Amino acid sequence: MLLKDLLESVGFPNRKSGDEFYNPKDETDTSTFVELILWPDSSTRFENPEQRDQALKSFMDKVQGKIYITNKPNAGMLGLYIVHMNTAGADEYYVRYVKNVANPAGIMTDIPANAKAAGHGGYKFGSKVARKEAYPIKPSNVFTSEGPYNPAQIPVAINKAQGIPAELKTQMVNYLTALSKGDKEFVIVGGNDYREVHENYTGEFAAPIALIKGLISNQDVRQKAEAALLGGEKFDNCKIIFPLSATEKLVDSKLVAPNGRVVGISSKAKRSGGAAASLTGLADTIKQKREDSDFQPILKEFADVVDMIETVNNMSAEAGFIQLCLDQKIIDDQDASVIANGIKQAKAGQKSTLDDLTPRLQNLVGQYGADTDNPRYNIIYHATAALSRQLGIKLADMDITGAVKAILNFSTMCQIYAGTSKAGSDIKMDTFKMVWPPQYEGTVVIDTAKNFTSTEIRGKLGFKFK
Repeated sequence: MLLKDLLESVGFPNRKSGDEFYNPKDETDTSTFVELILWPDSSTRFENPEQRDQALKSFMDKVQGKIYITNKPNAGMLGLYIVHMNTAGADEYYVRYVKNVANPAGIMTDIPANAKAAGHGGYKFGSKVARKEAYPIKPSNVFTSEGPYNPAQIPVAINKAQGIPAELKTQMVNYLTALSKGDKEFVIVGGNDYREVHENYTGEFAAPIALIKGLISNQDVRQKAEAALLGGEKFDNCKIIFPLSATEKLVDSKLVAPNGRVVGISSKAKRSGGAAASLTGLADTIKQKREDSDFQPILKEFADVVDMIETVNNMSAEAGFIQLCLDQKIIDDQDASVIANGIKQAKAGQKSTLDDLTPRLQNLVGQYGADTDNPRYNIIYHATAALSRQLGIKLADMDITGAVKAILNFSTMCQIYAGTSKAGSDIKMDTFKMVWPPQYEGTVVIDTAKNFTSTEIRGKLGFKFK
């Protein structure tokens, strides 16, 4: 089964022939994606390991090029996921044993390190322009635990991290070492080549250090936040926590005081757009403030939005979506039952048919186009994708912008905008503006479509300011 030009998937199923990949350890070492091969092509898995192994042997005997096995199989892995790449004009095949090939999304997003040879960096997707955004320099790439950490420990951890280009790593380590000693005037030699990377990613590490070390440009705001949020403690005595959970999207780091008080930090590039947030972060604030007397007017005025946020946060992606559609009266109980059963069957490798849908869902499917030629197409997901658009229209009637801004005004967090100044090829990251209480401009947009496609449900609803 050859999968090309798939529009709605994650990882190699979403790649097109000719897409460029690069070795993070050596950017001159590039490879081009050719195709994804899924076996067996007539079902979701082989009947037994012997049949699987015979098919792989036959494949290896026929193809020209080098073949690399990326994992060890067990008796339950009865599918073959094969990525065909072309490196320096030569064909390469990377084989992964999988349980089945019913849902190839997310199985592999790149060629893993050491798959080609010991010490090889593998291949990651990205054009030359996009590569700087792909460097593994998020806190989740650098740290194995959330902390807490002292400022001086941050550059030490970055120096040990893998996959960061040597020049960029040296710049980050030298700058953050100086910053942890209270020097924000440090010149990042050659830093202009990575200016946006420094503002967006080095800034995530620099912001909490700057707050602790008192390097904030507007000290009056720092003092007010300290008095209001730390219960008598000082920012100088705080340590740094880096949330590693993928669901923690409201803040990039946290400061924890000796008395246990916690302040979240949303660190943003000075030249970037509005800050993004997640429904998880909003739900946490609602939970923390629900019993506070001054928060009661928010709960009353925006009761519908609060209910929506808590539904999304407290339920699974599928169950929460179904419940929201019921709450908005887009579907009835019969529709909900059909959707829930269809999703359950899809996870077991089965596909629904048009006759399985209720008349309402059949009508929605007819109104929303989808790539029905996609081998992973499933009409039950076609129906949920169509419903997600209807849900977006209904939710737009709520005052979501007012509710989100009101809730965030009660969050124990601040924003720090990092900015750089340029002198030739060198830069300084010497501006840290603190905003407290957090401020957001623009309209809140609820994204009901991004995670709902005709091949899968990828995740929960989210929002951002525009």
